[in-house]
Amino acid sequence: MKKVLFSILASVFLVGCTDADGLAAYEEYSVLEETIDVAKYEPKVETDNDGSRVILFYENGRVAYKSVYVKDERHLKVISTDDAPPLYNGML
Repeated sequence: MKKVLFSILASVFLVGCTDADGLAAYEEYSVLEETIDVAKYEPKVETDNDGSRVILFYENGRVAYKSVYVKDERHLKVISTDDAPPLYNGML
């Protein structure tokens, strides 16, 4: 029973971290919100480890934007998948 309860709670937590509201806890969120219309896209945290975090923003099943945050350097890059120059490339 404990395993089932733990699995349910973990699932709810993970689902919460993949929506736009869950992203608000991340250090780079304010820049993401200013750079792209976060509410318009379905975010997915692709990688989140000690060194970096990669978030993909999906629109109609395809990646529209990608953010790469290097934690130690506090460097954020927000990239459009439309071959445009980075929308944001700087320090936080």
